[in-house]
Amino acid sequence: MPLFICAGCSMRIERSMAAYWREKGKLLCSTCLDRQEMSLKTSDDDKKK
Repeated sequence: MPLFICAGCSMRIERSMAAYWREKGKLLCSTCLDRQEMSLKTSDDDKKK
């Protein structure tokens, strides 16, 4: 599997070419992906109030 640069923190991550093309080159490491999901969840919770 090739190494790519995380779009969030610039860490080198190993992903498949299929994932690269599916995400249009904007790959995230698991930590940045968790942060993004957490901020989306938090903003959704704020909208419900």
